[in-house]
Amino acid sequence: MKPANLQSAKRFYEFGPFRIDASERALFRSGALVPLTPKAFDTLLALVEAPGHILEKNELMRRVWPDTAVEENNLTQNISALRKALGPSSDERSYIETVPRRGYRFVVPVRERWEAFPELIVREHTKSTIIVEEESDTRASVLSGLSVGQLAVIGAVIVMLTISVFYLLHSQRAGGEDASPSGPSFARSGWGHRPSVAVIGLKNLTRRPDSEWLSTALSEMLTSELAAGEQLRAIPGEDIARLKLDFPLLDVDSPARDTTLSRIRDDLGTDYVVLGSFAALGPDGDGPIRLDLRLQDARKGQTLATIAETGTVARLFDLVSRAGERLRGALGVGDAPSSEATGVRNDLPSNPQVARLYADGLARLRVFDAMGAREKLEAAVAADPEFPLAHSALASALSSLGYDEKAKAEAKQAFELSHNLSRQEQLVVEGRYRAVLNQWDRAGAVYHTLFGLFPDNLDYGITLATAEFMAGKNDELLATLAALRALPAPAGQDPRIDLMEANWAESISDFKREQASSSRAIDRAQALGEGLTAAQGRLALGTAKWKLGQPDQALATFAAAQRTFTAEEDFVGAAEALEATAEVLRDQGQLAAARQKFSQTLAIRRKTGDEGGVAISLNNLALLRWQQGDLEGAKAMYDQALATFREIGDESGVARALNNIANIYYDQGQLATAARMYQDSAAKFDELGDKGGRTQELLNIGLVLSNQGDLIGARQKYEEAAQISRELGTKSQTAYASAGLGDVALAEDKLEEARQKYGEALAIRHELGEQGTAAETVLDLAALTLEEGHPDQVALMLSPALDELRREGQSDDVAEGEAVLARALVAQGKLADAGRAADRAESLAQQGQNQTVLMEAQTVAAGVESASGDVRRVKAAQQRLMATQTAAARAGFMDRALEARLALGEAYVKAGEASAGRAVLQGLAKDAQAKGFELIARKASHDLD
Repeated sequence: MKPANLQSAKRFYEFGPFRIDASERALFRSGALVPLTPKAFDTLLALVEAPGHILEKNELMRRVWPDTAVEENNLTQNISALRKALGPSSDERSYIETVPRRGYRFVVPVRERWEAFPELIVREHTKSTIIVEEESDTRASVLSGLSVGQLAVIGAVIVMLTISVFYLLHSQRAGGEDASPSGPSFARSGWGHRPSVAVIGLKNLTRRPDSEWLSTALSEMLTSELAAGEQLRAIPGEDIARLKLDFPLLDVDSPARDTTLSRIRDDLGTDYVVLGSFAALGPDGDGPIRLDLRLQDARKGQTLATIAETGTVARLFDLVSRAGERLRGALGVGDAPSSEATGVRNDLPSNPQVARLYADGLARLRVFDAMGAREKLEAAVAADPEFPLAHSALASALSSLGYDEKAKAEAKQAFELSHNLSRQEQLVVEGRYRAVLNQWDRAGAVYHTLFGLFPDNLDYGITLATAEFMAGKNDELLATLAALRALPAPAGQDPRIDLMEANWAESISDFKREQASSSRAIDRAQALGEGLTAAQGRLALGTAKWKLGQPDQALATFAAAQRTFTAEEDFVGAAEALEATAEVLRDQGQLAAARQKFSQTLAIRRKTGDEGGVAISLNNLALLRWQQGDLEGAKAMYDQALATFREIGDESGVARALNNIANIYYDQGQLATAARMYQDSAAKFDELGDKGGRTQELLNIGLVLSNQGDLIGARQKYEEAAQISRELGTKSQTAYASAGLGDVALAEDKLEEARQKYGEALAIRHELGEQGTAAETVLDLAALTLEEGHPDQVALMLSPALDELRREGQSDDVAEGEAVLARALVAQGKLADAGRAADRAESLAQQGQNQTVLMEAQTVAAGVESASGDVRRVKAAQQRLMATQTAAARAGFMDRALEARLALGEAYVKAGEASAGRAVLQGLAKDAQAKGFELIARKASHDLD
């Protein structure tokens, strides 16, 4: 029932050039009377009283002929007469739209006036809700300029709305594939499933910062309202936020131009867009709200409906519910099922404070301000601990900042509180919960269900592919990517599909495929104007170029990505680009320049509160120090990184840091400590289900076992690593496993097998463009060639490999190569050259502080001295070899101790101390054979002859 002062007033309806005097039952066009039959007038009045809504034929006939049974043909004749009388609208459309098999809809905006208040335009809706809007364009000033009495009237007619707000995950709400549109305006989407709609945004007309949160809140709530019932596919808010970053001049307060609509349609894959504005008129954005919406066809550019609603912050949900109902009507979608409406309400927070905090947090999260988002979302959770989607959003923010354990706790809370959400929302919450827990198999199962239920939701397909990628399910991932590409345009050409393929290709070291996929992603992103997506593609492309031996092109590509990220204020991406640049510089041996870039990355991550990124930057700086031979300095930084990873609960980071610290202990000759830490790291990776990490530790443990004299155990670890890496498709790890098996075979005097394994490793590394590791394998082949009795070929093999290793600053590997060269020169009797090579090897080894390399260099240098035949030099060599043997045995390096014993026995023989030499060599042959070191046993036995 209307308020008495409006009920008694004279009522008018206005649309286009027409005015209806409801009291006098007359229609005027530009002031001239338009003749209509009484029943035609009744039909018109019924339609204009519900603009944008479908009136069923039976309902219309009941209203026009309340006491008479008539045929449907009578209604058809009235509609025909009205269309003739009204003619076309200003945009050449009919004022009245036929909705096949259902009824009719009045499709142009209608203003309702009351004679008592000519300054106001009032609309009456089917729920008897009276909405007041201003005649003036200066919308914020009209209500404030009214008298106290008029404000009282308006206060009486504005319905108080129930407080609620949106939620994060509902932005991905979608519907069933069997839903079908009911009206001609509801054209099928290009995706082949449900029509899609995007709430592009709402402009804050008051420009007051204290009400800016309403823009996000209202947009998200409208998205949820439109998606309820699963007849429409609502474009996720995250996708729209990305569009706005790439398209900052997008005007959400005006009808979108054809070019703008084309950009929106191509970028988001949407059929319809909702734009508009709001004005929060009370103090601190806490009073009446005016909401103006415009629905446009993204393909044809037509404005299908304009809607105005007012309400209050305290009853925000009802305001949006009414607006959403009218939008759904304009799109030919009926009311959402009651269960869906209940689910929407259950998803919302309990009071305006939570609504505001949540909206602010979500808005910050979407512009990469995870630290600011965390603060707002933590406050939202504290204010309403039962709000599941605030917990889920907070988990995302914490995860972005590297706080894995806290993120897991929040994701668990969201999951446990999600039982009242819709079926789809529960699945989304669970999927993210499983992902945060690194339960990628279970996350994949959830997303597989979602994508199966809603195959027109590209985001579900992308998240499914991500889960399969993380779970190492290569065949399933490729099948999912193929399914995504099979979607009709624009979905099947989304650049994120190519980016996912590029990331996967990088993980298996297929850099040529990564280059091709990332190039496609960049081209498609640029065509859509998606600068940030193109920048992500450049990160992958730069990596591919780097690994394929094009470092200068890689640096240029990373620089372009960094410029885009910085311009868009995506500092997370900017840090990644800087970090990639630093890695290339480090690989080129430009360590000072690399340190500068890594330091810049660290500064950015500290500023943005990215603690996980801080730990990664510390790790990279530590690696630089390690490469420069500063083992203690490197260990100190690794310790900082480990402490940070533990503080934020990043177990994967902890595992990586343990591995890196173990590498320091290994280089320092503390083999037992290194072995223990490698085992701890492997256990962490096992807990996380990280097969790639476990493979790395198997390789490290295999090396330790080989050093300790357990060749059988080493072979077992290398073979296991080879098997897993082949399953994962991680070719780089397969190459390491093959090289390790080659080392074991060489030690076992299985020279043919050793050559086969080294050849496999070299072929893979050449295929991957890994110049440095390929050079390392050449060193192994040179050592094997020497043992095969071809010392004259060694120098030729080593020369280009040593040049590459020097270029990359790998001094330890250069030292090992010089040691092999020295041995080959001794075998050829070129003692002076051998001495110089041995000196270079020992000098480099001392600079690098890698004890196992130093032991090898010392043993070779002593062997060159003993080969001189000079008694004094031979005696000195004996002392050095005994010291090296003792140090190696004490540290647990059985292989180095055996090598030193062999050189010592040979030194005794060279010095003419045959009995002492025979004793050493006989004992060595026995011990080496017992340990499986058949090569050393054979050489010791040969020296006895």
